[in-house]
Amino acid sequence: KVVIVTGASNGIGKATALGLARLGATVVMVCRNRERGEAAQRLIAEVAGDVSLDLLVADLSSQRQVRALAEKFLDRYDRLDVLVNNAGVLQGHRSVTEDGLETTFAVNHLAYYLLTTLLLERLADSAPSRVVNVASVAHERGRLRFDDLQGERRYGAVRAYAQSKLANVLFTHELARRLEGG
Repeated sequence: KVVIVTGASNGIGKATALGLARLGATVVMVCRNRERGEAAQRLIAEVAGDVSLDLLVADLSSQRQVRALAEKFLDRYDRLDVLVNNAGVLQGHRSVTEDGLETTFAVNHLAYYLLTTLLLERLADSAPSRVVNVASVAHERGRLRFDDLQGERRYGAVRAYAQSKLANVLFTHELARRLEGG
């Protein structure tokens, strides 16, 4: 199996990459920082033994880098069995990405959506395949504020995070509905 895990340099992403590597999957670790990604890659190799790990570096706040990541993956691998969208941020203060988007929403939701969409054909060709979107119980506090989706009028770190996690859950449900039976 070939698996992508975003946010694989620490936390849930690193634990997921380790667990899947131990199961024999080829794990493509996506990390924002090369040094931290290489350190996680070394640790996983030390703990799991003879495993197949690849590291792709991309800042998922950048739609340009998400597109380049997908292109690089598609050039290297002829299959994708599991996509684990895990990378996320919680910004104490509002910031915007190079694309002019609020950072929390861009990383936590738009990157999931864009990467999944760009890899959907490869996932379909590799069926049965899976997309796992890591959310949080924070989605229960979330509300999509379409009149202020980017938090320009009112920003709060928890508010932005909860909104992004709600968007993850809604996206996951809609993706499952659209792919049902496919």
